[in-house]
Amino acid sequence: MRRRLPSDDSSDGSEYTESNADGSVTSDTDLTDNETCSNEDGKQGEEVEDQAWLFADKNHPPEHYTSMLETFDEREYTKEDYKESSTHLLDRIEDQWNQCWTYLGRTDLRSHATVSLLDQRQGKGGRKRQGIKFASSLGTYWKVYRLVYERATSLKLDGKMNRSMHKVLRKLAKKHGLKKIGRDKACMYVEDLTRVLETNLVTTEKRYSHGRYRIQTQVYLQLGGFTANRPKALLSLCYRHVQVTLLRDPEGGPHRVLLELTFEFTKENTFPIPEVIYDETLTFSPHVFLLGMLFHDGAFAAYNLTSPEELSRLSIPPERNELPLRLNRKLDDIPVFRMAERTPEGWVISKDKPLPDSTLRPWIKSLREITRFAQITRPYSLRYAGGKAFNENNNISLSYHEAMQNLIIGHANIRTFLKHYLSRRVTVDTQAVVQGIQPQDALMRAACTMSRSIDARRPRSLTPEQSASVNDDPIVRSLLAQREQLKRSLGTRHSRYQALNRKINQTRQRLRHALLQEIKERWEYEQPVRDVEQQLAGIEAKDVAAAAMSCGAMLPAQKALVDAVLTQPGTSLEEEVNRRNRAIRAVMDYCGIEEGGIHLSRLKQSKGHVVPLVTREEELQRKVDKELEAAKVSVYKEKRPRICFVCLGNEKLPTAERTHSFHTPGDLSKHFMRRHLANIDIEHKMHWQRHAHEVHGTVSLRAA
Repeated sequence: MRRRLPSDDSSDGSEYTESNADGSVTSDTDLTDNETCSNEDGKQGEEVEDQAWLFADKNHPPEHYTSMLETFDEREYTKEDYKESSTHLLDRIEDQWNQCWTYLGRTDLRSHATVSLLDQRQGKGGRKRQGIKFASSLGTYWKVYRLVYERATSLKLDGKMNRSMHKVLRKLAKKHGLKKIGRDKACMYVEDLTRVLETNLVTTEKRYSHGRYRIQTQVYLQLGGFTANRPKALLSLCYRHVQVTLLRDPEGGPHRVLLELTFEFTKENTFPIPEVIYDETLTFSPHVFLLGMLFHDGAFAAYNLTSPEELSRLSIPPERNELPLRLNRKLDDIPVFRMAERTPEGWVISKDKPLPDSTLRPWIKSLREITRFAQITRPYSLRYAGGKAFNENNNISLSYHEAMQNLIIGHANIRTFLKHYLSRRVTVDTQAVVQGIQPQDALMRAACTMSRSIDARRPRSLTPEQSASVNDDPIVRSLLAQREQLKRSLGTRHSRYQALNRKINQTRQRLRHALLQEIKERWEYEQPVRDVEQQLAGIEAKDVAAAAMSCGAMLPAQKALVDAVLTQPGTSLEEEVNRRNRAIRAVMDYCGIEEGGIHLSRLKQSKGHVVPLVTREEELQRKVDKELEAAKVSVYKEKRPRICFVCLGNEKLPTAERTHSFHTPGDLSKHFMRRHLANIDIEHKMHWQRHAHEVHGTVSLRAA
């Protein structure tokens, strides 16, 4: 029997090697063939150089090769290769295994010779674990441990042991009352994604530290929806993975900008995304946002291709069908999605540090809350919805459909999608199917989207009164009493006092989180009941949607971005190109501003009253100039000012944050130390403190 052996990645697939049943090897390439060994295209020298390692070097004695043979570790080449995240998961499970036997005082059983499950309630440092809530989590732990066992022993667990353990898992789930239904695999359909993208553009309720973060979030959501890729595959995108091409339209239309994105996370897939002319909204256009980022970074190899207007002047010669727009090779390993770093002057985008997944996830959650979705939204919601869209697509032939879906999603077969990705919510009108009537597709679609749950009244955070109520908890009151005793006996700088203070803050945070969850769950049940009772009683409902959305003034750059992206399609090709160019230019400008990360309504308050918003541009500019001038006088004239001179000089910050007046000069000192001194080199810190004190009257405790 002959089986095909895996070929080298560099092979073009035209040649392969097979092994016969007797162990002999058959190759499609005849090593005695003159054609094979000829100097074709001048490559013979390269091939000989590449094959030099096959032959012994006479300069090395036999002992050299004997030593290599003795030190060769076969396990390094037979073990499975895992991604960093998977290796981290395996290490965590192995660490729990070791902690278990260390706690029991049986370190002799740490060699995986004994397999059992124990109820562990504490982790490292005695920290309390969240615990397991779902029966499926037990199965996940068991699957990961099997990989840990295989990695440690190079052996697979016995099948009988595996079957017996599943019985144990079912018994444990029943004993501890674990839920059998896992978390809902909520899909973010295109209707829901539209809402989230628009929210990300227009909201002032969410402030990013840097403007590029808002643009990167937009591109991430777009690509996640179009490619259904894994979250970390999107974040791993570098400039070498991006190809921009001006492509001729075979149907005679205008030339299109084609984006080709190659993802190398687990399997290498390339997604071509053509430009859409006369698109109803540019909110979904990765061409606008990604090109804006490329132009802002000066990423094109052609030194004079620096703006969308110059892109519009390019054409394709008659004898060709494309014009590649190469990117600078110096940027090959630079991530497209990069993190921001804090400097003494403010926030700047790192030149080479990738944006962590842990930073992005809270943004997605925050946008879901601002949009007022009831369902939990996570990056994988885009992948679930994309996989479902590919699965339902009718533009692909049935014989080709499954293979193409597996290629796009990155699965070996369809079983992975059916078991782990497909939502448990049935999206087919089964009633119409059984009765043989016309399905209500639009209604069924609306019933399955996240957008059906939007309610501007849904609570997002605690009120000041609710937040302060946690101080009445007996645990917090006891800790506060202990802190007061330590303050009198040891002082506030003692390590015991500071440790207790951290514990109080952590306890308060935990109680506030639990209180907010309780309020949300109670609201989800009680509010619809109140709505029904009020309607039947003839009480008119209040419209709170407008009040919920108007939370503060947009920055001028954000307003320009929103106006450019949400503008209507042009009536002619020239108007449409100008529309695209204006949007790209707005994205370029926004990638260079600093939002500040603090909401304006938190900065401009006077006795609980928010300063009213100014609508006319002239009055707004006049007010801005007046505030800046007053702030400068305060910084240079007052002995102990309450305005930060560093923030005031940072023109990238919003005016409200530049002119923010702290409650006391001591509060300004704390701000100066935390935001500015903490991000400066030690050799310049003393000079910075002396300048702040002698010139601007800002005293830092460290300089005192």
